[in-house]
Amino acid sequence: MSLSALFRGWSLVLYAGLATAPASAAEAQGPPLMRPGNVDARLDGALSVLPLSVEGGATLDVGVLPLGAGTLSLGAEGSVNQCALACWVPNLFSERDTSRRDFYAFGRLGYHFTVADRNYRKVDLYGFVLAGVMEVRTTVTAPDYRYEGRDRGPVFGLGIGGNSFPTAGSRVFLGGEARVRFGMGSFDLRLTRGTYEFTQEDRRWLRLGLSTAFFVGIRLF
Repeated sequence: MSLSALFRGWSLVLYAGLATAPASAAEAQGPPLMRPGNVDARLDGALSVLPLSVEGGATLDVGVLPLGAGTLSLGAEGSVNQCALACWVPNLFSERDTSRRDFYAFGRLGYHFTVADRNYRKVDLYGFVLAGVMEVRTTVTAPDYRYEGRDRGPVFGLGIGGNSFPTAGSRVFLGGEARVRFGMGSFDLRLTRGTYEFTQEDRRWLRLGLSTAFFVGIRLF
């Protein structure tokens, strides 16, 4: 075989490889839908309404089981919620100064899916339910007294969200969630200054709110 024929043969092989490699890579890449074995970690910042408050936390989500066209996931979430306008505005018009801070620890059960022809190459959509425990803390300060309250109780919630991957093959994503959570209980109150007779309204607490969270995350696996 001549050198020119050999060169033409290798050129054809190289051309065929270059022509098929991008398609194969794109096909292997697929949509960013969470699959079993994928692990997403993220940092969250949230604004809650009812009551108006701010929140920060972290979430870990793991794909565990294919289900239909999507993936079932299990996860865990921890966050801290600080009462903002819901406390600050009433404090301006009262002698009582009220501060509230809540700590959440959730387990998450989610279902991840994509919608064809709706940016399915970039967006991982999901719905989820939450169940866990929250610790609520409050401090009330007035001219003649001051007291603190704490309690720990169950909390439940549900919501929808999505992860957006800016480029094909990117492990870093941005996203958002809308969620509703509910918890209630009774404070264990402790007077730290002055004298004050606690009422049933002072003892009861209720957390029923809608929050919108935004986050940045990374797909570890």
